[in-house]
Amino acid sequence: MEKLISIKNLGVAFNQKPVLKNITFDINQGDILAVIGPNGSGKTLLIRSILGLNENYTGEIVWHHRPETSYVPQKMAFEKGFPLTVKEFFLFEIGRNLSFWKPSLKMENEIKKRLDEVKIGHLIDHRLGDLSQGEVQRMFIARSLLEQPKLIFFDEPAAGIDISTEATVYQLLYDIHQKNGLTMVLVSHELSVVYRFATKVVCLNKDLICQGVPQEVLTPEALKEIYGHHHTSVYKHAHNFEHDHTS
Repeated sequence: MEKLISIKNLGVAFNQKPVLKNITFDINQGDILAVIGPNGSGKTLLIRSILGLNENYTGEIVWHHRPETSYVPQKMAFEKGFPLTVKEFFLFEIGRNLSFWKPSLKMENEIKKRLDEVKIGHLIDHRLGDLSQGEVQRMFIARSLLEQPKLIFFDEPAAGIDISTEATVYQLLYDIHQKNGLTMVLVSHELSVVYRFATKVVCLNKDLICQGVPQEVLTPEALKEIYGHHHTSVYKHAHNFEHDHTS
């Protein structure tokens, strides 16, 4: 596989206290790479460092290629009555203020295409405050596709979404990955999702605990080191989980 990014001995400290240390792994073209670990283990900080949003690190982050890249941060919510519609949000976000009130037909069609891709095209004229959390998350996924990226980072893409919707969101990401030939890096707390969809996993608890194919490296011993004793058997059944991507 062609390497896109190499992370070598990455370390981050705040107030002389290490948050990440000795982190080394590669992101390869076509990966669905999941970053897992408990709260406070440095998952989001790792993503931000790779993206250049945090420059306070030691070690190396080497981009072998610079594909068009998007980043979908952790969940955002909008107050009821928030006045912007989905279409207006897209126009505002992409900074085309000169055409905000009278966008071109081509621009509107592109926005509709991306919304259709995540199955919310019918919501294009709905106000943001009227959307469910799952619909908001799909909107941000659609926004990330607008510039036709080849690499997308997702920071807990299903956070705050109910369990049934969560499975649908991850299936959607997998389908987008397959359709567009993307590379995806996602932070996730859901090990069942990692087993089902990820081609590679990076396990953090400040140190790099393990990395590799989920079914091979997420042993009960590794889960205990990552999460503590009470998590070692919760997902033991997932080692036999079939990669069924047809649901």
